[in-house]
Amino acid sequence: MTPKNLTRPEKEALYILKMNELQRRWKNPIDDDWSMLKEMSDEELDKGLDDVVGQLGFEKGVWWLPFIVGLIVIVVLVILF
Repeated sequence: MTPKNLTRPEKEALYILKMNELQRRWKNPIDDDWSMLKEMSDEELDKGLDDVVGQLGFEKGVWWLPFIVGLIVIVVLVILF
């Protein structure tokens, strides 16, 4: 998921952007202290970025699930009764 051709500063900026988006989606307060990024190795940053992007993809893709489940339940109930 992580673009491997990005530089370290670009990856850090992307991580901050995506993490802020995730925190807004969860309605959590956003902490502006990103000093921990400097302590992360390149591998840890790549994994963290993959995790954040993957979680965002999951969060964005699941909004329709209750609608589909509800529709299936209604169809089954109509067929049975």
